[in-house]
Amino acid sequence: MSEDGVVYIAVKGSIHANDCSVFGLGSEEIKALTKKYPGSGNVVNGVAMKTNVLELINSLSQLGYKVVTSTGEAEIIWTLQRDI
Repeated sequence: MSEDGVVYIAVKGSIHANDCSVFGLGSEEIKALTKKYPGSGNVVNGVAMKTNVLELINSLSQLGYKVVTSTGEAEIIWTLQRDI
């Protein structure tokens, strides 16, 4: 989703798990992350990543994303944004 030169994505996961999901990435970003995290695959409307959620968020920050909000307890959803 994009609005006013900003792209938003969502990351869902638990800090206690070794996998998470990301939603809203472009095809080039998906290609780069699935290469970095082998064994990743598709989920409904997104991609499952075989890595800890904090590792994924750090990787996304290298692509220019920053966390703008989060919600949840055992399973958390982080919303990230990047300027375009």
